[in-house]
Amino acid sequence: MIKELSTNTRLAIKLSLDFFACLFAFLLGYYIRFTWADFIKEIYQIAPYLLLFLSIRLSVFAAFRLYSTMWRYSAVHSLIALVKATAVGTVAVILTNYLLAASRIPRSVILIDFFAVIFFAGGIRLLVRYYSTYRKEKSAEQDSKRRVLIYGAGDAGEQLLRNLLQYQDSGIFVVGFVDDDQLKLGKYIHNKKILGNRESIAKLIKEHSINAIYFCVPSMTGSEARNIFKIVKEQAGDIEVKTIPGLNDLVTGRITINELRRFEIRDLLRRRQVHLDPVPVRNLIEGKSVLVVGGGGSIGSELCRQIAGFKPNQLVIVDSSEFNIYKVEEELHRQFPDLTITGQVADACVAPLMETVFTRFKPQLVFHAAAYKHVPLMEANPWAAIYNNLSSTHRLAHLASRFNIERFILISSDKAVNPTNVMGATKRICELICQVEQLKSKTEFLTVRFGNVLGSSGSVIPKFAEQIAAGGPITVTHPDITRYFMLISEAVELVLQAGATGEGGQIYVLDMGEPIKIADLAEYMIELSGLRPHKDIKIQFTGLRPGEKMYESLYFEGEEEPTRVPNLFVLKPNLSVNGTFHRDVLTLVDEQFKMDVHQLKQEIKKLVPEYQPNKNEE
Repeated sequence: MIKELSTNTRLAIKLSLDFFACLFAFLLGYYIRFTWADFIKEIYQIAPYLLLFLSIRLSVFAAFRLYSTMWRYSAVHSLIALVKATAVGTVAVILTNYLLAASRIPRSVILIDFFAVIFFAGGIRLLVRYYSTYRKEKSAEQDSKRRVLIYGAGDAGEQLLRNLLQYQDSGIFVVGFVDDDQLKLGKYIHNKKILGNRESIAKLIKEHSINAIYFCVPSMTGSEARNIFKIVKEQAGDIEVKTIPGLNDLVTGRITINELRRFEIRDLLRRRQVHLDPVPVRNLIEGKSVLVVGGGGSIGSELCRQIAGFKPNQLVIVDSSEFNIYKVEEELHRQFPDLTITGQVADACVAPLMETVFTRFKPQLVFHAAAYKHVPLMEANPWAAIYNNLSSTHRLAHLASRFNIERFILISSDKAVNPTNVMGATKRICELICQVEQLKSKTEFLTVRFGNVLGSSGSVIPKFAEQIAAGGPITVTHPDITRYFMLISEAVELVLQAGATGEGGQIYVLDMGEPIKIADLAEYMIELSGLRPHKDIKIQFTGLRPGEKMYESLYFEGEEEPTRVPNLFVLKPNLSVNGTFHRDVLTLVDEQFKMDVHQLKQEIKKLVPEYQPNKNEE
């Protein structure tokens, strides 16, 4: 009914309510100050000036735009504005009272009037808000299509509830909260009760006819999320489950209904947020010429994105795929229109071509992210792994020394530790190439080693998604096989930190957290798709593939040492190669095509003694 009133009618109602509130406050001041007999006498004397004083108050209220705001949305800022307007109005009344010799309002009355105006005028606004909210909630409860529990009664949950209460026409009615903090149970947030913890979800769903649960714990780690997600799915069945993004993924600091989305696998693998110091990275990159080799790949392209944000003088992107170069260039030109970005379609193994790139662009920093990484494919094509991985690294390291590059950062892999496959062995040789080059170079060569990253090309995640979309089955090599996972953005952020703070000749490794079973990952992805593992989508175990390990490790136990950068370790120096190492690597690259697989693996083993290929694959 109120919504149907004209603007002028609403203004008249607001003015009338404030007029009577101020009148009552004024009369109350006199009533408290005087006896009844004196009260009548004083009011009679002040009556000729009363309308003037009230007009002054309402004029000040209007000047502070108290009538252009919507009272049903009154909050703390509205009450603050009311207090300011009342204070200014009181000063105006005091001055007017002083100028009118015939009028003398006692100071005690003015003081009482000040507080009474705030109490009555503010009370009216709060009553309007309460009535509006009450009506909305009742209407929403009757009309809502979704009755919701919010999981997480913290700041984020409060923000989401406040946002949902403002948009009751969304068809969502918040029944209450669920939180695992026992001290919060039974308390209220915006009149919504904290009804129980995770163990009582099934009971709450039944009692309150819940058909959706919204997770609102952005600081929750992946292990915590997997724990809670499993319990909720067991208790909640097929009801809708949504979440807000993690702290690293939030577009803004505000939690709104627009931030809600379905659970994704990255939510179940997210790590606790770590605040890294951007200053060292800015000092490393700003104003310099930066070359990213393999910049069109998943790791390389993210390197380019983050490097571009630190304002290099120019960014040169090298990749053998013209389409990948095109995509990255287009994206970065849109995001950083003032940055000089140059794409070079080039094979990093071709020395004359890369020498041209170095001569033309004179890079000061080189990030080498180009490599063949697919383990079974490289087992089947060892010649490609040796030529691409070793040749590119050797030639780039040599050019970096020759052109006095400040820093050369190699992206390595957990497969380089005790390698059982050709890919891992070649990555270990690449690490050794950089360490040996450091011994005779002014350039600082650093290696950063990490495990699987979500969303990288060849990752198991998109493969599982495709298999689920096709109706299954999902293929997993072994029930107990485990892997480390990290977001690409976080891995690259730590790579830049290592590149900025590390020392030449060192190998740095990222703390990848706890490994996760691939079979569990498959089950999570099936559940996230709204299906049931082993029923709607089967999981088949196919056996370990050539060169594949059951468990990966990033270093030998006790080899790692902490750095001042969170989640970044440095390995104790352990370089034991002969003086002909570089020549031996080049000989392997040049002579490999004359060898069969068995001979090739034996030659690799001479360079990497810890390499242990499976006997039946040699």
